[in-house]
Amino acid sequence: MKQQIWQGLEQLNNDPEFLQHKRNEFREDLPLTGGVSADAQTSRRDFLKILGFSVTAATIAASCEIPVRKAIPYVFKPEEIVPGIANYYASSFVDGSDYCSVLVKTREGRPIKIEGNSLSGITQGGTSARAQASIISLYDMARLRYPKKEGKKTTWKDIDAEIGGKLAGTNGTIALVTGSILSPSTRQAIAEFKNKFSNAKHIVYDPVSKAGILNANERNFGKRVVPSYRFDRAKTIVSFGADFLGTWVSPIEFTKQYSSSRKVSRENPTMSKHWHFESIMSLTGANADKRFTLLPSQEGIAVVALYNELAGMLGKTTLANATLKDAEAQKAIKQLALELKDGMGTSLIVSGSNDTNVQIVVNALNGMLGNYGNTLSLDRVYAHQSDDKAMAELVAGMGNGSVGAVILYHVNPAYSYPEAGKFMDGLKKVPVSVSFNDREDETSVGVKYLCPDNHYLESWCDAEPKTGFYSLSQPAISPLFDTRQAPESLLTWAGDRTTFYDYVRMYW
Repeated sequence: MKQQIWQGLEQLNNDPEFLQHKRNEFREDLPLTGGVSADAQTSRRDFLKILGFSVTAATIAASCEIPVRKAIPYVFKPEEIVPGIANYYASSFVDGSDYCSVLVKTREGRPIKIEGNSLSGITQGGTSARAQASIISLYDMARLRYPKKEGKKTTWKDIDAEIGGKLAGTNGTIALVTGSILSPSTRQAIAEFKNKFSNAKHIVYDPVSKAGILNANERNFGKRVVPSYRFDRAKTIVSFGADFLGTWVSPIEFTKQYSSSRKVSRENPTMSKHWHFESIMSLTGANADKRFTLLPSQEGIAVVALYNELAGMLGKTTLANATLKDAEAQKAIKQLALELKDGMGTSLIVSGSNDTNVQIVVNALNGMLGNYGNTLSLDRVYAHQSDDKAMAELVAGMGNGSVGAVILYHVNPAYSYPEAGKFMDGLKKVPVSVSFNDREDETSVGVKYLCPDNHYLESWCDAEPKTGFYSLSQPAISPLFDTRQAPESLLTWAGDRTTFYDYVRMYW
């Protein structure tokens, strides 16, 4: 006999009431038995009930089978992996001017979340929206899956032989166009590439240039650097259009510094005061104690007006007369000058202008107030190295045929360069054009060779965001596609077959 399981005595004894309920599974009358009409009075709940029943009935009638998904166990389980338990890998996120030390959360070998590394001396556990979103770009279906030549799939062996031969035979300039390079080992690989090809030139291009600050410091101090700012040491912070909590220079680092100076404690009994002059509302301006709206054309004049007020108080030579159109802002400048004079060496003045002359005046203000060595220093920040003049010369050279090859490394001038059309017209005249970008973006569609770079979560690398601070990157997953790290491609074409993992190890 076939063993049976009864839900209760009613089923065992075949109780008449139970049998009636069994024959009528739905104890309530189904609505809409007469069809749907505009006048039907039916609740949303009844509608969903009959919809669910009809879908289920259709599924059963069609004999739809749900695919079976089997969990396959490891043949040889890695010792450090326990299913369901996350692992964390220390690494570094670098994307253009954005840098932060991170912890990569993985489950069963797949990165799923980015967290800040609190042990970092720079970012102190902070991250940005771009760092958090970078996990999505790893699994982005728009990523290139293999190298291409003129839009068609090829192999690394073929592309290395072809590009290496063409670079060796190039008479014109070989232009390597990159964003700011924070990696010391990558900088060394670029130097090795330039040693191999004497006609190679490295051009740094950032979509948001800080050339004004670089040029001003080169003129004033002989160092083409972006200073290292310390907002946590400043008692009075003055910003002219610099959104240092949102986008300016190093917002992750500055947010941590700024927040520490704004918290009152036994160790820090006074809170910093923040003056902000800008043309539109920014994240930084929204947090300021004193905020004043100025036209963009007036921001430089406001910097000069503040300099003249301070110079007059300290017996220094003033600059050409600068009067603000906004009477309220002019009055605020006078009050601000008094506060700055009373706090010599404890203030910090910054400007978001890319005008070299404005930045020279800002340098003079910080020097007059004795801020150098206290709230800012000339320790190099590697996140901003762009050279606008060199980029303009490259575009001109591409147009007149003096450039024999262009290699693009994580830059997209067709999208971000002010004269994008001129750049693309010149790119068509270059015999050899290569892109390391991980997708066919606006610039990559116009090159002859696509040599996609690994995602940073698939790569070994290092970073030096500023002088004396170092961090490493390690892969949290094996490369998903047939890609290769860009520095390794440069080394290969220079005749060095070392993997970049070994290259980084040898460097350190």
